[in-house]
Amino acid sequence: MDLGNTAFWENFKTDPASLAALVCSVDVINLDRTLQQHSALRAWVGATYECARIEEEKLKWQVTKTRALALLFAKKEMDPDTNKPKALAVLAAEADIAESVQQAGAALHAQQEKRGALRAMDKALEDRKDMLVQIAAKQRKEMEEYQT
Repeated sequence: MDLGNTAFWENFKTDPASLAALVCSVDVINLDRTLQQHSALRAWVGATYECARIEEEKLKWQVTKTRALALLFAKKEMDPDTNKPKALAVLAAEADIAESVQQAGAALHAQQEKRGALRAMDKALEDRKDMLVQIAAKQRKEMEEYQT
């Protein structure tokens, strides 16, 4: 699977855990290829993680703005039971259950899941580097022992 292609992003949406395992796997038979691709893969995942983090911050701001608008709309109406201005708790509850706030929150949560999966991949790739070094050292040692 190539990074960034349609299959990658579909798998990222449906099953980020298995995708992380696939991205971080080590092809021991083709260890040289794995070693050569590791730094590019780690850089790509790191950059994508940072982009996801920035997008998450944008969505947090969108949730804040959407909730503020919902509060303003809720404040315009009087309490139907008392015919007085609504209490703060009522205003907050109405804002929180507003459809626009729910949609903005859902988008934020989806972005947080994406960022979390990318962070896990980035961390796993960091661990993978150490593992690659150990595997390469072991293979060199085995080759030296085989040749002697």
